[in-house]
Amino acid sequence: MWACLPESLAYLTAATHGLDEEAAALKETFDPEKEAVPEVDPEAQLLQPSPPINPLDTNWPLLTEGSGEEGGIKEEGGGWEVEEDLDLPPELDLPPGAGGGSEDGFFVPPTKGTGPTQMWCNNSQLPVDHVLAGSFETAMRLLHDQVGVVNFEPYKSLFMQTLSRGRTCYLGLPSLPCLRSQPQRNWKDCGAKQGLPAVGLRLSDLIARLQHCYQLTTSGRFEEAVERFRVILLSVPLLVVDNKQEIAEAQQLITICREYIVGLTMETERKKLPKDTLDQQKRLCEMAAYFTHCNLQPVHMVLVLRTALNLFFKLRNFKTAASFARRLLELGPKPDVAQQTRKILAACEKTLTDAHQLNYDPHNPFDLCGASFVPLYRGRPVEKCPLSGACYCPTYKGQVCRVTEVTEIGKDVIGLRVSPLQFR
Repeated sequence: MWACLPESLAYLTAATHGLDEEAAALKETFDPEKEAVPEVDPEAQLLQPSPPINPLDTNWPLLTEGSGEEGGIKEEGGGWEVEEDLDLPPELDLPPGAGGGSEDGFFVPPTKGTGPTQMWCNNSQLPVDHVLAGSFETAMRLLHDQVGVVNFEPYKSLFMQTLSRGRTCYLGLPSLPCLRSQPQRNWKDCGAKQGLPAVGLRLSDLIARLQHCYQLTTSGRFEEAVERFRVILLSVPLLVVDNKQEIAEAQQLITICREYIVGLTMETERKKLPKDTLDQQKRLCEMAAYFTHCNLQPVHMVLVLRTALNLFFKLRNFKTAASFARRLLELGPKPDVAQQTRKILAACEKTLTDAHQLNYDPHNPFDLCGASFVPLYRGRPVEKCPLSGACYCPTYKGQVCRVTEVTEIGKDVIGLRVSPLQFR
């Protein structure tokens, strides 16, 4: 400390404060030829700050009871007799200061605010927003009311995948836990209470998955393809789209999945049936014919028509076989397939008759029952799945849809909701 002061000032400070050893050491450093040792004032003393005018031993500037001169009141309600012996239940006892008193140290906690996940549920009627908020119960209720879901077991994995997309985790300072947040899709203009969760699954993602399902269908892996189509179908109600065109595309995606699930399921069952008797062979031909009325991709429709053409030709139903041949040629198949089809068509045209009567009329529009795989011709009563739109005989009303495996056939619902535009 002394090295930072001039020698004379350091000496005077040490001598004045009674630091004799330090003063003697500093005195030896003076050069008598250049400077003289300064004299110490015997009346010098240590300067100390004066005591405060108003000591901090009172609750200033508040007034206390009994400050008569200042407040003008010596005792509150001194002349009144107030009955205080009341029989109150003990659960109404409040902690000191809870009634608004001035007890020292009383802390009033702030009012609890609304978390982002609760705001998501308050601001939206879309099921996926409730799933992202972790409110599975309300999400199930919305799916039940909107698309008639009654079996939520297949939705368990989809709910968990969706919930995992609604949280982010990033590193903060070293050695501290990770920081978590809830991303919002309308973060630019959501304000304090209008937030909505960011949805990780997009319509384009589901459309891209269709390509893999098509590949499985082409390779004949029907059961695996049905499972993949069903996952896509069940994921559509967990989407959020922004315009009417995307709403229509989501509905079209459901239709595509339904057509393939019904057709591939029926084809799988057809291959398991025996073909020993004539009635069994007729049933095989009927199911193959129904399959040709499913709305499939051209590459798959070629395969379906070839199967039906061969079965009907073997059954000697040449008239119907010829109609399949013409439909097949209209799709522009490969040259070798087209050549074979023309040969069969030429053979059928020599005898344009059907040897057997089947439950199939290609000229009368019909819907295919998704459970019994029989045609429901126009004019007959039909029950439909509220989500997939699959048709069923009235006897199947109230049962679980064979296409979705989650919805109730014939249930009265609000309808699919995947956009805020549908609530305006």
